[in-house]
Amino acid sequence: MRIIPYLKRLDWRPWALIAPAVIVLMVVIAIPFSRTIWLAFHDDPHGFVPPYPGWSLINFRVLLQDRTWWKAIVTTLSFASGAVISETCAGLAIALLLQGYCMRLRGILLTIILLPWAVPAVVAARLWNWMLNDQYGIINALLIRLGLLHQGIAWTTHPHSMVAVMIAVDFWQATPFMVLLSLAGLQSIPTDVFEAARLDDASAWQRFAFITLPLIAPVLSVAVLFRLLDALRMFDLSSVLYGTDVSGMTLSAFVQTQIVQFGAPGYGAASALGTLGIIALAATLYGICLKASARIRFP
Repeated sequence: MRIIPYLKRLDWRPWALIAPAVIVLMVVIAIPFSRTIWLAFHDDPHGFVPPYPGWSLINFRVLLQDRTWWKAIVTTLSFASGAVISETCAGLAIALLLQGYCMRLRGILLTIILLPWAVPAVVAARLWNWMLNDQYGIINALLIRLGLLHQGIAWTTHPHSMVAVMIAVDFWQATPFMVLLSLAGLQSIPTDVFEAARLDDASAWQRFAFITLPLIAPVLSVAVLFRLLDALRMFDLSSVLYGTDVSGMTLSAFVQTQIVQFGAPGYGAASALGTLGIIALAATLYGICLKASARIRFP
């Protein structure tokens, strides 16, 4: 009975205004997601797995035994960890430089830095694929001219360099995003906090470790979460650079390969749900780490 007075006081007009958009969004999400679940647990009409009546876990059983799937998991996690860590460190470092030493040219430099972020991922992957070519690529030409190489290296075809190439391309393109959010966090810090720290003879490292980093931690944690989710579902670089090559195949590329190349929608739907589970698990672990780090008290 206590809920009735609350409902009488509730202003329903804002909810009525956003209700159409919420309903449309729920329908757009619910229909493909329910179809994916149905395909994952039912017969694959393309014959990739044996036919079976009703609901079954055979697609998931085959998926757990698929070495290509596990290879795609390792590739995706390696790429995501390397890309997010490098982009976060570089983005924060560049933002600190823009905030502290490039105040007059910050607008121009920020515009130049943000240019790679404006390039579509497919275009960036194709450009870097050309530049890294062992025959006519400009990267190999510069290294040979500098005397660092005697002949061109096929960077995009060597199994041990595929993940590193994807990290490098993503670093070039996504670091501006981290710079922008880190700079926004730095500008939100009151200047009188740093003035008080200087009066207390705090060193530059102490100001960064005990003032700057804790105060921008909320903004930085959200930026890292966005980049982590984006890196875990990365498809463009893997598809454009390596296609169906197992050594450079990510989870999203694996799903696309099963559905489009092999014509197995049921198995592809099962792998898509598996990818969703891995992303959800990574986000959950990240949230747990954030809560654990929030309990840490510096001396």
